[in-house]
Amino acid sequence: MHRLYFLRHGETSINVEGGRFQGQIDTPEAGLTENGMEQARQARREFARLGFSYELVYSSPLNRAVRTAVLVSGRPQSEIILDSRLLEMNFGPLEGMTWDHMDPSKYRAMMEDFGHYYPGPGMESGVQLLARVSSFLEDMKQQSAESALVSTHGGTIRAMLTHLHQIDYRSFWKNPVGNCAWFELTLEDGQWVLTGQDTKKERDPEALEG
Repeated sequence: MHRLYFLRHGETSINVEGGRFQGQIDTPEAGLTENGMEQARQARREFARLGFSYELVYSSPLNRAVRTAVLVSGRPQSEIILDSRLLEMNFGPLEGMTWDHMDPSKYRAMMEDFGHYYPGPGMESGVQLLARVSSFLEDMKQQSAESALVSTHGGTIRAMLTHLHQIDYRSFWKNPVGNCAWFELTLEDGQWVLTGQDTKKERDPEALEG
């Protein structure tokens, strides 16, 4: 594999509402809105205009990512390769709840020192998230296909950028990754390098929503 196009899914109802942990929720309210589907169609047109092409399509198993992959690629769902390493961060019992349900000290740690953030049993730490995303990136180096589209989530993309040393843990959640934001990665001298991006907005106040 020589090129990857990481893409965040389109807008969901939880994204619109704001202030809630979406995480790995896969209910109808975590599915794409009409606007989210249009964002995916716009991304398809943008990719065509930029001349982006890909042989394979990977996706998080969550419906919002799979649906985005189908709309952007124009391929049937049966051709989408699902990989659990692309799932959004697991917030465990906090998923679906508002941010104020989290212990203030843990919320601060997550926002300001993500590398040392460990929320407790049944929830994923920053280190665990980075490990599975890094594993996916390393495996892609061995793929014989030339390029792939990767439909995933905001936290997953930030972990990818951390792996590439584009961001650090202290600013992890502050980096903008809007709905249908894309990031182009190119393999150079055996390492993934960020060679293009469109974050879709200046900042991401709903960063934790996945």
